[in-house]
Amino acid sequence: MDKSEKTYNKSSENVSFAEHKILKEKYESLMMEHENLIKTLEFLETTHGFTVDDLVNKQREALERKEVIEKWENKFGEMQKKLEFVEKNIEYLVSMDDETEMNCVDLGSARPAERPNVKNTVSKEDVMAISDDDEENQRISNSSRQDHFIL
Repeated sequence: MDKSEKTYNKSSENVSFAEHKILKEKYESLMMEHENLIKTLEFLETTHGFTVDDLVNKQREALERKEVIEKWENKFGEMQKKLEFVEKNIEYLVSMDDETEMNCVDLGSARPAERPNVKNTVSKEDVMAISDDDEENQRISNSSRQDHFIL
């Protein structure tokens, strides 16, 4: 080896040794910081009674609750819009009803409708006689269905 190669190797050794020393100091400082963090966590666990896992779980639960609240807020907003729509329709119908009553009063025709005088004189025989059915079974089944509608 000539003189320039020896100088290069010596300088590269110095650089790598200096880098090694810097990295070693960083490693030692990180290890000290790590030990301090562990001691701090242990202190928090003993004084406050909860761990980092507890905090993570509580944050997750809080996030889930927040999502549920947002979902209900959205549903509430939708229902509120629907309610406003229904209220507007009710107001419109009431105003139309009021206008109709006013117009009827002006015309003098606003009076309650009278029920027609219907007498319940229809019997089953009458219903069967009116029926277009040819067979007796159909008449009986039809008359039993029509019993509900006889006044």
